[in-house]
Amino acid sequence: MRDVRDSEVEAAVEPRVLVDACAQALAALGRGEASQAAKQVLPTGHGGFFLSLSAVVPALGWAVAKWASYTPTAPADARSTSTILASPADGGAPVAVFRGMAPTRLRTAAAAVAVVEAIGRPLTGETVGLVGFGPTNAAVAGMLADLHGIRSWRVLARSATTLARAHADLPGDVRAVADPAVLGDCALVVSATGATSPVADIASLRDDAAVLCLDGRAAWRVRDAVVLDDRAQPDRPSQVAQMLAGATPALAGRVLIDQAGSAVTDAALAAVVLGSRA
Repeated sequence: MRDVRDSEVEAAVEPRVLVDACAQALAALGRGEASQAAKQVLPTGHGGFFLSLSAVVPALGWAVAKWASYTPTAPADARSTSTILASPADGGAPVAVFRGMAPTRLRTAAAAVAVVEAIGRPLTGETVGLVGFGPTNAAVAGMLADLHGIRSWRVLARSATTLARAHADLPGDVRAVADPAVLGDCALVVSATGATSPVADIASLRDDAAVLCLDGRAAWRVRDAVVLDDRAQPDRPSQVAQMLAGATPALAGRVLIDQAGSAVTDAALAAVVLGSRA
């Protein structure tokens, strides 16, 4: 079995290619041409958990199963773990194992950009807000800067260390403060904090603002906005997958997208790193 480490993943991934693969996988899910099992979360106590995901995307030629964990009491660089097994989509034993957080970080960022692009609102010359600036939002920001030339940022965070890191790492004009009002002029706000209660109010944003939640809508007070959910129902794919499949009309006004981690995008990452088997 091929053992794929973070360094190999980072060297193999070109952002545009991964974003397009994630869009393809989500669209296939929305059309019923890919499948994924419901996410399973097993609590370990003290806020920790194990997590399992699995999916098969025939168009990309891969099936994947992920086993992940989160331990809030561990050192910052060891709180999250992820192991992904990849098998040919038409069956058989795993042929590769991905060990490390780079696959999850990169596919989450690429899927976020794919969903933002599917909304169909221009980003060129606009200001993007980030609620939190941990590894996930840093990866999303990197792809937005690379693919859409974003050079104007507003960062909402409480920690002085986080605010200083945002100033140091983001390209262009950066305002990073602990006041939610900093988000008021943003066309797009990406949220990844793990907050369990609201830290911002979507009604305080521009009338045409889009909010992409990567940590659940609990971080937001949601008023006067269209909400798209990324959780499937027994009889239909999620609203987010349907949007990528072209089944959702253009969305006007403020929009909040509650985007969950999707196993089909892990299959997209596998296809980019290992090559499509379709």
